[in-house]
Amino acid sequence: MPIPAVNQLAFQIVIQGQSAAAGSNAKSSYNVFNYRRASGVPAITKAALNTAFQANVIPAILAAMNARYSPLNLTIRCLNDALDAPQSFAVAGAGAIATDSLPSDAAIYFLFRTSLRGRNYRGSKHFGPASEIDTTGDVLTGAGLARWQTVQTALALNFVDANANTWIPQVVSTTLSNLVTNPTNVVTNDVTQVLLDLNVGTMRRRRARTVR
Repeated sequence: MPIPAVNQLAFQIVIQGQSAAAGSNAKSSYNVFNYRRASGVPAITKAALNTAFQANVIPAILAAMNARYSPLNLTIRCLNDALDAPQSFAVAGAGAIATDSLPSDAAIYFLFRTSLRGRNYRGSKHFGPASEIDTTGDVLTGAGLARWQTVQTALALNFVDANANTWIPQVVSTTLSNLVTNPTNVVTNDVTQVLLDLNVGTMRRRRARTVR
């Protein structure tokens, strides 16, 4: 039996994307976003959250990504209910930068901080593929840096859906939380700062197969 809507506060959004093959194989990627709504009073629908997220966050990401990247879909689930089934939504568009990409395992890295210290209270995002034109040497520069700074801003901001829910970005500790059985215990903290690494990082699981 679903939990009351007033207790449905923490929601997780997962974007499944794919980088098209560029001499090797195509690679899938997943990016996870956690939000809480500021109040349990307004009506809550996943469709409204999806629409608001796609309007406020997705455009900045696609504007910075290489054209090899396409989002396939996103799913939304309520973390407060272990039995809540993720609902899937289509995501249109593709990366905007139609120049040579960085390798599929090269990633633009964001660090999420909260008001608490320790690994359970920090989060991160790895986005890719980015574009070679974004970098000079080892670091982001120029227009590429500006595009990723726009993503940085979008990741840190609250947004409001059509039901008047204010959504606040969160870091969820999967180690300290119980998300498997009801009643759940969701250990989550508001994001206070999003930092962008200027040097390009690595996401080894996204590495394409060796070509010989």
